[in-house]
Amino acid sequence: MKTFFIALLLLLGITLQANAQLISADVGVNGLTCSMCARGTEETLKRLDFIDSIDVDLNTLVAHIIFKKNMNAPIEDIVKAVEDAGFSVRNITAVYDFKNKKIGKDEHIDYGNDVLHFVGVDDQTLNGQVTLRFIDKQFVSKKEFKDWSKKTSMTCYKNNKKDACCPANVTQAKRLFHVTLAS
Repeated sequence: MKTFFIALLLLLGITLQANAQLISADVGVNGLTCSMCARGTEETLKRLDFIDSIDVDLNTLVAHIIFKKNMNAPIEDIVKAVEDAGFSVRNITAVYDFKNKKIGKDEHIDYGNDVLHFVGVDDQTLNGQVTLRFIDKQFVSKKEFKDWSKKTSMTCYKNNKKDACCPANVTQAKRLFHVTLAS
């Protein structure tokens, strides 16, 4: 029985890596005012084992992050690390390497402990490196949130949490994020 569960976990890990791999992210950080702030944020983020390298640009207030290959990189952990450093996340764009992943309007896909809900996209198959923009309420302006709300009928976007509209793969153990293709 133990061997079965280990094999199942390995298979799930292979499936995760086969469909999408998080390559890099640009995280806008609110509140950085000096080089000590930037360094503190950088040091806090470096503690995450899935980060390969990071550079916090004090001029643009953006943390440029490169992730280690073949590792799950939960977006929620990045947000929490920025908040633990005493700041807040303004926006996130992330580059994923997709392998033949079909998406469409209101499609939900698993990525480790995250579920990505695609908003405002046409049916298509993603291959190669694709930049996603996170459009949850905390990452966009009020006007943008209102505009994105019109592009989905699913209440999870408007309520900013898992709702009855979400498919079964969106469990309490997973964090739901709303994304769109960056232009």
